[in-house]
Amino acid sequence: MIGVGCEDFDAREVAAELRQCNGKPIVALIVQNDGGGQAVIAKAIEEARKMLTDAAMQERQEVPLNKLVFGTECGGSDSLSGVTANPVIGYVSDWVVRNGGTSILSENAELIGTEDSLAERSVSKLVADKIYDLIYGEEIKLRKLLGEESSRTLAKGNIDGGLTTIQEKALGCVRKGGSAPIQDVIGYGEPVGDRKGLLIMDGPGNDPISLTGLFSAGAQVAIYSTGRGTPMAHPICPVIKLSSNTRTYEMVGGENGDMDLNAGEIITKGISLEEMGEKAIDYLLEVLNGMETKPEKYGYGGTFNVYTDSPVF
Repeated sequence: MIGVGCEDFDAREVAAELRQCNGKPIVALIVQNDGGGQAVIAKAIEEARKMLTDAAMQERQEVPLNKLVFGTECGGSDSLSGVTANPVIGYVSDWVVRNGGTSILSENAELIGTEDSLAERSVSKLVADKIYDLIYGEEIKLRKLLGEESSRTLAKGNIDGGLTTIQEKALGCVRKGGSAPIQDVIGYGEPVGDRKGLLIMDGPGNDPISLTGLFSAGAQVAIYSTGRGTPMAHPICPVIKLSSNTRTYEMVGGENGDMDLNAGEIITKGISLEEMGEKAIDYLLEVLNGMETKPEKYGYGGTFNVYTDSPVF
């Protein structure tokens, strides 16, 4: 962990607290105290090499599937994301839950319009109320910021891909959560702890920020659907990239390209959702057992961004 030395958050204090929480060997270096930028980079490389040596001595251990925390993500969505790729993620999510694990659905702005259906799946009125508070709160925030344009918070790529409103996008986004009952609503990056089943996490639709929240909450892996072909992943944990259509899959390199899986086969090859879902589960298990995802293989680590809900001055 590297800091300049005059920020609001001192890297040394943050590192000390993290070490106390998880016992991991976190090192803090300060540019203004440790010889300047080049010296800090050299020291960081030296410390990282020590950590790699220690990490190489770690041995894999078998763990049951009920220890799995699964993250769901979508980015660069198109009109087929909610038809092919997101339902496949939902199929995997339901499988994780059936096996005693935990699955996390997030991206508040992309759930607007689905609050009633989500509330109906809640295990209690308390959870249903949390869902309404979360989604209505997001809608109020968007209206305050964007006024009448709040229903069109879509990226250019979404529009080029055939989506027209955030509600339309939401109907596809929500399918990543499958059909399992919703057990609870958690804060952004809030540790899952011993909670099992499907959870909803407070978080934005911004891909790198959302992924940081999922992995901070405890997810060990995520499946990320894309209709437009974004190769981005995350530097912390493996991200499996799932294309919604064959055209995009081929456009970004096909079998040897950026995508791990092609849900477009549901349309182009006529395979069933269940067959594609089982294919995704098999791939997920291989990744959990050490196989590199395409982003890992090609070095598309992505960025580490953290959510802030306050103005930046």
